[in-house]
Amino acid sequence: MSEIQLDHIAIATHRLTDAPPFLVGVLGGIPFFGMEAGPFRFGQWEFEGDGRVEVLEPRGSNGFLHRFLATRGPGIHHVTFKVPSLRQTCDRAAALGYAIVGYNDANPYWKEAFLHPKDALGIVVQLAEAGGKMRVDIVNRGDVWTSIQVLSN
Repeated sequence: MSEIQLDHIAIATHRLTDAPPFLVGVLGGIPFFGMEAGPFRFGQWEFEGDGRVEVLEPRGSNGFLHRFLATRGPGIHHVTFKVPSLRQTCDRAAALGYAIVGYNDANPYWKEAFLHPKDALGIVVQLAEAGGKMRVDIVNRGDVWTSIQVLSN
């Protein structure tokens, strides 16, 4: 069995506030994590069996999510897989001819890289190596859940 695990599916939308009525009200998701992240903000909802859905909302006037939404409209943006070693997984993918985009190992708690959709069955694939343990406390701020991360090894 592979050590690579499906972590979450991310959906791009114009407004994050459109997500809770469906993800919580209809599907029974539980708010899990959310935060501002530069040119976007996101929220994650967890489901029975540890599955998660992430919803992305663009911020500002221009960025990758604005371009994605203008071209494709709301829908699945990426799929994230947790890997035991980001470097080894990227090296293996590159050896097989896949282009690695956005390799970033600066954060010891979340190292990530992406496979371009032209190489990955038409969807952005995020590869992530999570380090240490993270506890997330969630506070509902009305239109989005804000999280406070407590990191430890």
